[in-house]
Amino acid sequence: MADIRNYGAFTTSLRRLVVAVKENAATLPDVTAEVAVLEEALNAAEDAKTRQDAHKGDKQAATQDMKAALVRAQDAAIQLQNAAKFKLGARNEKLTSFQVKPLRKHGPRKTAQLKAQEEALQKQEAELQKQENTLLKKEVELLKKDGPAAAS
Repeated sequence: MADIRNYGAFTTSLRRLVVAVKENAATLPDVTAEVAVLEEALNAAEDAKTRQDAHKGDKQAATQDMKAALVRAQDAAIQLQNAAKFKLGARNEKLTSFQVKPLRKHGPRKTAQLKAQEEALQKQEAELQKQENTLLKKEVELLKKDGPAAAS
């Protein structure tokens, strides 16, 4: 849902929510009261906005009316979104049409990733240590072979 301080985006977002609820009336049959409250609050906000635009002198009262109506609309929208979440389930992707993010699986936690990286690093270090040990053994053997020849 858009920020309440941006009138145009906020009312458009609420109108979309009303349309989504009406399109899905079969899955959300018992939210008609909330839809009515939302539509009434939206109409009141639009009325106040037109008064605000038409009468600069009455702007403060119209602004207060508009803000109060938008708060009521926001509360009704939250109730509708929660009803949709309750009816459809928290993981249902259809929630996106109601401007609600469904719960989705998340990747592994960072601690698990760090443990996996540390284990991989330890394996690499062990492998490098083995290679270093074999190289040292070969070098010692070569020095033992060359040792008597180099001493004379």
